[in-house]
Amino acid sequence: MTVTTQQTGAAPAVRTRAASLPGIRRQAFAMAVLLLVQYGLGIGVNLFVTLPRQDHGKGLGNALANGPAVVSVHIALGLALIITALGLAIRIAATRRGGLIALAVLGLADLTSAAINGTRFVGTGQNGDSMAMAMAWAVAMLCYLSILFIAGRDRPGRQ
Repeated sequence: MTVTTQQTGAAPAVRTRAASLPGIRRQAFAMAVLLLVQYGLGIGVNLFVTLPRQDHGKGLGNALANGPAVVSVHIALGLALIITALGLAIRIAATRRGGLIALAVLGLADLTSAAINGTRFVGTGQNGDSMAMAMAWAVAMLCYLSILFIAGRDRPGRQ
């Protein structure tokens, strides 16, 4: 005979907030590593790749499909980072820890800002757009490093 929580009146087992922190730490660390790879690609594009004039103003899709390979990889990784950041924000929201949630949402917003400014840069070639993309990247990196630090500090069993 199986007894359900409904029959016993007991609350169903709920994963504790602390139990999810190791997974959050791993994902935040992965985000930081991927952001460093993205940074390296971005510097490479900025220093060694000239975007063809005919690509200016044609948008992200055109640059992804027809741009130089390193530009396409940079764009694809950026989009993957945004999707991963969204997943991490949802995962962190389940912990109901306001500070971590704020950092995750800010990191996601900054990655989105970096993508928007990167799209502008592809369209205009203006240094200001490149700078805005780089600054948004820096704030996102700070957010994920902060998540890594805070989640590590609050590990269960740590004294």
